[in-house]
Amino acid sequence: MGQETSQDTVSVHPQEDAQETRQQTGQEVARKAASKKTSRPGVCRSRFWKRLIRHNLKQVQDEYIRHGRLDPHGIFKTSRKLNAFYSDHSISPHRIIDNQIFARWAIEEALREFPPDSQFQETGEIMQGQSVTMEIGKRTIPKEIVEAIRADGQQEVDSEDPNGAKEVEPEIVQEVGSMAEAIISASPNSLGPPIEACASYLRMEKCGEYGRNKLPIWRSPLFPKLDGRDGRRGFLDNQITAIVFIMSKFLGLLPRLKIKQKRRWDPENNMYVQEPETELETMHRKKLRGPQYAGAILADSMGLGKTMTTIACLDILANQRLNGQIENGKPRYRPMLILTPNNTVAAQWVDEIENITSVRGVKRIIISGNGVQKRKDQKRVSCLTSKEFTDHWPKSLDYVWDEDDVLASKVIFVIAIDTWSFRTCKSIKVPSTEEDEEAEKEWYSTFTGKGRNFSVVVVDEAYKIRNANTRNWKSVALLNRQFTLLVTATPCMNILSDLLGPVRLLWQGAEKVFEKQPKKWNEVKSTFEKYNDLRRLDDLEPWDDAHLIAGRPSIMTQLIRKYTVDIQLTRRFLKYFESLAILRRAPSSHLFEDWEKTRPVSLDGLLPNVDNFTVNIEPDHALAKAYQDAHIDLLIDYMETVKKWERKKGDESELKPVPSIYRQFQMAAASMDVYRLEKLFELNKFSTRVEQISEMRRAGVNFMRLAPFLLEPEDPEPKVALDYVKLAVRKSPILRYILHYVKENVLHRGPNGKIKKLLITEASPMLAYYYELVLQFLLIHCRTLHSGLSPDERRDLITSFNDDDDHSCQVMIQMYTVGFAGSNLHKNCSQVIVASQAHSLAIQWQAVHRVIRVGQESDVKVYRLKVNNSFHSFRESRQIEKILPELGTRAQGPMNAVLVQLLNLFQYEIDEVWKSPEAKELLASRNLLTDPIIYQEEEEQESEEEGDEESDEPAPKRIKTEDDIAPKTEMTDQDLPESMGELTENPEQKPSQIPEHDREGDSVEEPEDTEPESENSEEESEEESDSDLDSDPDSDSDSSILGKRQRQYRELSRPRSTAPLFKSTSRQFLSLKPRAEYYKEFKDFPRGVKSYFCHKKNNLRRMLSFGNLRNLNATTRVWTAKDLNDSAVLERAMELMLRVRLGTNNLEMLPLPQIDFSLAPKAKVKELAGLLAEMKVTDQDVEEARENPRGKSSKSSSNKTRSLEGITEDMSPDDMDQVYKDDIVKGDIESHRRKTGKKKTVKKNEEDAKADKQVTSKLENDNPKKKREVIREGARESDFATDDDDQDTWSRLKKKPRDVKVKIEESDTVTLSNVQEVPKAESTEEESRVQEESPSRDTNDTSGDYRF
Repeated sequence: MGQETSQDTVSVHPQEDAQETRQQTGQEVARKAASKKTSRPGVCRSRFWKRLIRHNLKQVQDEYIRHGRLDPHGIFKTSRKLNAFYSDHSISPHRIIDNQIFARWAIEEALREFPPDSQFQETGEIMQGQSVTMEIGKRTIPKEIVEAIRADGQQEVDSEDPNGAKEVEPEIVQEVGSMAEAIISASPNSLGPPIEACASYLRMEKCGEYGRNKLPIWRSPLFPKLDGRDGRRGFLDNQITAIVFIMSKFLGLLPRLKIKQKRRWDPENNMYVQEPETELETMHRKKLRGPQYAGAILADSMGLGKTMTTIACLDILANQRLNGQIENGKPRYRPMLILTPNNTVAAQWVDEIENITSVRGVKRIIISGNGVQKRKDQKRVSCLTSKEFTDHWPKSLDYVWDEDDVLASKVIFVIAIDTWSFRTCKSIKVPSTEEDEEAEKEWYSTFTGKGRNFSVVVVDEAYKIRNANTRNWKSVALLNRQFTLLVTATPCMNILSDLLGPVRLLWQGAEKVFEKQPKKWNEVKSTFEKYNDLRRLDDLEPWDDAHLIAGRPSIMTQLIRKYTVDIQLTRRFLKYFESLAILRRAPSSHLFEDWEKTRPVSLDGLLPNVDNFTVNIEPDHALAKAYQDAHIDLLIDYMETVKKWERKKGDESELKPVPSIYRQFQMAAASMDVYRLEKLFELNKFSTRVEQISEMRRAGVNFMRLAPFLLEPEDPEPKVALDYVKLAVRKSPILRYILHYVKENVLHRGPNGKIKKLLITEASPMLAYYYELVLQFLLIHCRTLHSGLSPDERRDLITSFNDDDDHSCQVMIQMYTVGFAGSNLHKNCSQVIVASQAHSLAIQWQAVHRVIRVGQESDVKVYRLKVNNSFHSFRESRQIEKILPELGTRAQGPMNAVLVQLLNLFQYEIDEVWKSPEAKELLASRNLLTDPIIYQEEEEQESEEEGDEESDEPAPKRIKTEDDIAPKTEMTDQDLPESMGELTENPEQKPSQIPEHDREGDSVEEPEDTEPESENSEEESEEESDSDLDSDPDSDSDSSILGKRQRQYRELSRPRSTAPLFKSTSRQFLSLKPRAEYYKEFKDFPRGVKSYFCHKKNNLRRMLSFGNLRNLNATTRVWTAKDLNDSAVLERAMELMLRVRLGTNNLEMLPLPQIDFSLAPKAKVKELAGLLAEMKVTDQDVEEARENPRGKSSKSSSNKTRSLEGITEDMSPDDMDQVYKDDIVKGDIESHRRKTGKKKTVKKNEEDAKADKQVTSKLENDNPKKKREVIREGARESDFATDDDDQDTWSRLKKKPRDVKVKIEESDTVTLSNVQEVPKAESTEEESRVQEESPSRDTNDTSGDYRF
């Protein structure tokens, strides 16, 4: 380092001389430490790293990020230094063209060592140009036409019956890609009523055309503000059918709608004069009748105008007085409620309500929430403070709760669901009457308790209430309401059981319908007791209320409560619920104009064309080797965690480390440099989690300050900008492609001279931050839409990204864990890179659809990145397995023929596989083990050769530290117990000679009470459960040593082939099996087979099973509709659709996060083999245990005679329903601990004390003989359960709420027009603890506001 280092090294604040330095830079700290040592330390616990972290990452220094890009002029004091650093490129924050020239040059030079042609293999446009045909309804050709055709010499058309009519079947011809979109994002069971009938009922007429396919625009006198004139909007086909669908589910038999115009008013009769209803209109109206479900799920694809549809529906209900309920012969008028995912979306709803509804229909819009305010031009809006909303209701708005006042039905509340649940959903503790039982928690709604009821409750982004163990769900379930509408494009956000939350909410309305028909209910429930009975619904009229039984929670529980659901079950029975409750269409769906379904209308053209690609990234040899070493360490940690869970008999608390291990898997696959940061920071009391990232943002960290942590001990320090870029991409394959794509597709002007935009989606907060810093360093305006942004900052960022100004945000990184509802990003962006795959495809697609909206003027290109032989393959496998059961419902009627055509179109792939040398070898050997098998002599020789290397490069768990802490090592052979020698006395023993208990279970197992446990295992939260890299509490235990030696013994006796496990013929070996059966087969394999099982060969075997086994595929197999009754065939058909949608040539099937470890250390491969031999579960079992905990750590059900955990398959439907009813009030909300592991409490306010008194009084009146003690429990942290699956959401920004002063105007409205920060505001003290866009509600951090 010498003289060059002291003079030319570029630091955070490089100066002309030392006197100008205002504070010591990170590089100076490193130089001082290096002068005392021979080299920079590696990944270890060190005072060097702690000082550097404190200085570079924690201390707030001058911020050099301007407009989302690095401004180097504040760093370099002279132009000479600036030019030298940027290799004589002209740099200016105001000249974007010069900055882009430098960025293109730097990227090209940095990636020169990684040629794109060899690194990136792009696949996409699967089956482009190929079409499939779907037969639709039948129509009759008139006899006259047939005779005319016969007269022209084509008598064969009617040769069988020359005097009769000829039936032909019209067809829909659609490209494969478009059909795949229609099948995946829509459902043939949920396409809605015919357009013609809906237009007739709503008095619609065409007023224009829209889109490239010139789809009609409709208008109606019922909606005077939506007439399609003067730039105003009109309705599209899917919207008018959605309005009628919702109304028919709410009302059953539809009433005739009245047009209320001034010219129709008759003052003498005090009524509006209506034209008489025609016979055709009457016929349509009656046929539109549906079962009165009192609820619905509007699940149209993203971008199809669900918000506008919902508001129009509410407007017509209020305008026509259809939301007034008749009770005791008297109409009761109640307001409507819209619950949104956050305040940003709430503001959008308010704007839309004002633009769409008439004053006649909606007279008042009430909003409330922390920081919510109305604009001066919003005349119909009233904004209430927290106290007004909960305790001191404004007198001017008393009519809202007067159920005799018709104006109450014309009021709409719009509020974020987190705020709503916090204010209205409370709990008390009621001590049990039994001495040995703990107090039960009971939940209640303060609004219901005060008699505040609603006519309609709308939940936008209804995934927020998919979990019945959350406060959000209970806040809706405890409301007294007439109708419920759930709006979401993803009813199944993660797995199929996500439907149970919405099902239970909607059933509350259906129960009220049946309460009015007790005889009907008794008949229905005795007829339909199991989901198999739903077939009888096929014989009933579509409007029969018996169809409501398809939404009964007990029936649905039987069908979808299991984590793994057979695709054939959902195909046969879930369709009844879809037909009853869900309206789900995609941009490529076909609606029908007529009842006979002979005139299809394609929605294609509403949204832009979307081209999907998958980019397979091949890492270089050195990176692949480093990654495999890291992956196998993580996999061993994963396997040991699962093994401990199995030994503890299903205690799910042992699975807490699993999400953290997943996070590290994903981090390592994307960037070994970021994975290095994870390990380095954890060792030195820092982290890559959200809190620490927020701290780095406040400190103004840029990439130059982060770069020293990426340097290995032998690396030279970067001197110029290009050195930094090379360092950034050295071990980051995903970043390599991002920069390559930016250079080729973003850093150029568009045809209109405007800058191009790019959206990147990412799961890991640290990866997103890393990419952001690198792009900013390249002088590219890049920002991350992260959870630390305030609502105003979020809106400003979205506005900047949608702008086309040169200094607007050019690259935005969207986090999956940050709510992106309401962030429409389509105005200037049509390029998306999926840098990291989400845990479910539904979430991933929802993020991508931010740019696929109505109004997008360009075709959209989506690139999904996937590193070969990495964790990405396993994540893809889990995504597919989660969505397949839901897709089973699509295989109905004419869609079966489409799936069969698709199977036959792709059959050429199977034929090619059969001809491959690998397939021939596999068929001949039937050996599914890895090749070659490592024998004892080879292992011993390699162990001797690698001994020195391994000692030079210790495993992460045995890192020597610089703080005088002795490293932990494994015991040597002489430390082993003497009895261990017996295990190696007979190394040639065959598997058949091993005792039965050794082959089927653990050979020797220590008693459970002797197994050491981590002392702080109960203290760790789900996100903080990473094991310390400096210690391994289980490594020194006798059971661990014994297990290691046992695994070595078993490896020596493993079989050489799996051929003996199958019969002599190939039929059993290649029998058709769905994924679940492959995984079951893997779990049942002998130990030796699982140790060295090759999943790549197993995937090849699966492909071969789809060939023609009758003649060893001598002829191509032809599929028929009957074959779809086989779950394996149906799964392949759906996987082909997914492949087309994702733009990939193959989809993985992996039971565990395994990869090829050909470059991994052999000693670790042997250790992993031993763990695999003992594995009795797959990752599906692990995730099911985490989703549905039933082990020791779950709360005792002794104090809950009826708990969800107590539901069993042998329970009667009535018993199940009763359990669900009790759970609404008595169920305990799932408690998620914070990263700190502490539970935060909130002070009681006046409302709490008042509620205590009311509830206590009520209970004493109900039971005068025995007064029970009622304990009021504050709204604690543990009362909140997250609605996000990724636990990083719990680690959101610890930011003090922004308190506000409230200005009361001389009107009935309390506004927040003058917002300014004050030390505290009592009116928002409790409410401010609710973070609108995050389940996180931590207020104990006193670090103050963040800087960005």
